Amino acid sequence: MSKFLFFDMDGTLISSNRTILPSTIEALKKAQTNGCMVFLCTGRGLSMAKEYQDVLEIPGIVFANGGGIYWQGKVLETRDIHPSIINDMRRLIEHLNGGYQLLGVSNCWQNPKETKRFEKRMATYNNGLTVEENFKRRGMKPLTTYNNESIQKVDFNFDSELIADIFLSRVPQHLNLVVNGGYFSGFGKRSGEITATNVSKGTAIKRVVEMFSGDMKDTYGFGDSANDKEMLEVCHHSIAMGNASDDIKKLANYVTDDNDHDGIYKALKHFEII
Repeated sequence: MSKFLFFDMDGTLISSNRTILPSTIEALKKAQTNGCMVFLCTGRGLSMAKEYQDVLEIPGIVFANGGGIYWQGKVLETRDIHPSIINDMRRLIEHLNGGYQLLGVSNCWQNPKETKRFEKRMATYNNGLTVEENFKRRGMKPLTTYNNESIQKVDFNFDSELIADIFLSRVPQHLNLVVNGGYFSGFGKRSGEITATNVSKGTAIKRVVEMFSGDMKDTYGFGDSANDKEMLEVCHHSIAMGNASDDIKKLANYVTDDNDHDGIYKALKHFEII
C-alpha cells in the first residue's frame, strides 16, 4: 500500500530565506522513488503553489487550505465559496480598509492594499526576478482583472486586531476560518484565511486517500502553523517542524528539526520512508 505524504509549504518545505534546501529536494525525490504519493498541502492558491513545483517535482497539490486537489497536471476537484459570500466579504473588508486576495484555480486577485503589501515583500526577494516577474510567476493579478471566477479561499488582513475582530464577528459561522496561519503568521490575529463550509487541509486529505483507494493509516502530514491543524489531526503520522508554533507541536506525534536545518530530510529518515 502506498504511503501518502502531505507537506505544508511556507515554514515547512520552504526555508526562512525562501529557498528549498538541497536535502529537502533529495528527500522528496527518494520518497517518490520508494513509491510514496507526495502532495504539497498548502494555503496557497494553485498558481502560487506551482512557484516551487518544478524545483520539487511533486505531482500533487492540495491547494487553498483544501479548497482544491490537483494531480499530475489536472484539477481533480474544487470546493468553492459561494459567490454571494465572496461579494459580502469583499464589501466588508473594503469598508474596514483591509487588504485581501481571492484565490482561484488560475490566479490570485488582490485589492490595491494587498498588492502594495506584496510589492514591499517581493522587493526583498533575492531570486533575481523583478517584483513584476514575481507577481507573474505566482499568478497574482490586480482585482480589476477579476471576472467572477470561482474562488476557493479568501485571505484577509487588517491594520489592527480591533478592526479584525469587527470583521470576524460578521463572518458567517458555517465557513471554515483560520486566524494567524500560513504565510500570514507574522500578522498575528490581524489576519486570516476563509474557505467554504467543512473545507480544510484535513478534509481534502481524506478525499485524496479516498480517491486513490488508500488507507488513512498510511498518511503523513508535515506542518508548522495554524492552518496545518486539521492536517495534523487527520494524518496518522503527524510531524511538526522545529520552528512550528507550540500549539502545532502539541498536536504532532513527532517533532523534527526546523525548516533551515534539514527538518524534512530528518523526519523522512526517522520514519524510514527514505
